[in-house]
Amino acid sequence: MLADPYDQLPAITYWLLGSMTAITRFDVLSILPAVVIGLAPLVLLRWRMNLLTLGEEEARTLDIDTTRTRFVLIGGATLVTAATVSVTGIIGWIGLVIPHIARMLVGPDFRRLLPVAMLIGAAYLLVVDMLARSIADIEVPLGILTATVGAPFFLWLLIAGRRGW
Repeated sequence: MLADPYDQLPAITYWLLGSMTAITRFDVLSILPAVVIGLAPLVLLRWRMNLLTLGEEEARTLDIDTTRTRFVLIGGATLVTAATVSVTGIIGWIGLVIPHIARMLVGPDFRRLLPVAMLIGAAYLLVVDMLARSIADIEVPLGILTATVGAPFFLWLLIAGRRGW
């Protein structure tokens, strides 16, 4: 209600839909420490993620402190997400679509899944950003383009899951 409709409101709208237009080298360097700190436990505890997929009781049997491990993993993922969203805005569907695609390619082992998902996600975001800048005279917000891929992909997953594909 109080945002200036000519300056602040478009900036808020682009942040809500995601954009990489105004990102500078300084922005990337400013979030780099948070991203590295958040990624460290995710990379170091990839094998424990595999054990957590077995279930609470089985993981505890294998001497995994499931509560602490979950807390550290969720904290790391939250830190990485918060840092990147603070710069790019909310770019929906990437965190939902890309892990499923990566899992289809390399399977459920987090030792391979995590790096592959990060690489595919980065490549996908670069392609979407390139399309957003080139398909129209103005830049299309990234969230709109990722939703045009994400929604049909999840519809396909739903149908394929029910048919047992």
